Amino acid sequence: MRILIALIAVLLAAAPAGAQEVRELLGSWITDGYTFQPGDRSPRGTIAYDGEANVFKGTYVGLKLPAERPELHAWLYDTRTKKALHVGKVGYKANTVGKTKGEFRLALPAAFKGGRFGAYELVAFSAEAAGAPPKEPSGSRIQQEQKPAFYLYAPLPGASVPGIYCGHGQDFSYTSNQDHTCFD
Repeated sequence: MRILIALIAVLLAAAPAGAQEVRELLGSWITDGYTFQPGDRSPRGTIAYDGEANVFKGTYVGLKLPAERPELHAWLYDTRTKKALHVGKVGYKANTVGKTKGEFRLALPAAFKGGRFGAYELVAFSAEAAGAPPKEPSGSRIQQEQKPAFYLYAPLPGASVPGIYCGHGQDFSYTSNQDHTCFD
């Protein structure tokens, strides 16, 4: 019994100080410039929020960005008001499949420290043109009116947005606004 108690104490001491909530990142097929190859799948990944460090960390696989929009940008998004807040650019890794994953670490503005996300419901990632941070997540060349165009997204820690299946391919989204279109 003493060994068991000692083992539990060691495991608790080894746990990270900042609690992290790991969520699944879901994504949609990229339409612009996407060529379907054997083994391709809808983008997916995981994301964890560290409230003490105020950072998101995660991985993704299966993400292909269009050649004319080669940068991966992160947003906080409110599905009810359809307002997005650009929170930064993350490094994009091409040819992610299987064990070859893209990894990211994204520091957030101080206002969100401790997970105070306010009305924002999602953390989401979009493909954008190279250069200055965009004002809003852009639509695709094929569907320019479609905004936002998120290629990876997950509910923020503490958000209670329902999952909505969009009805084509493996597309899926989270939204409180039932009139919201899919994020691709």
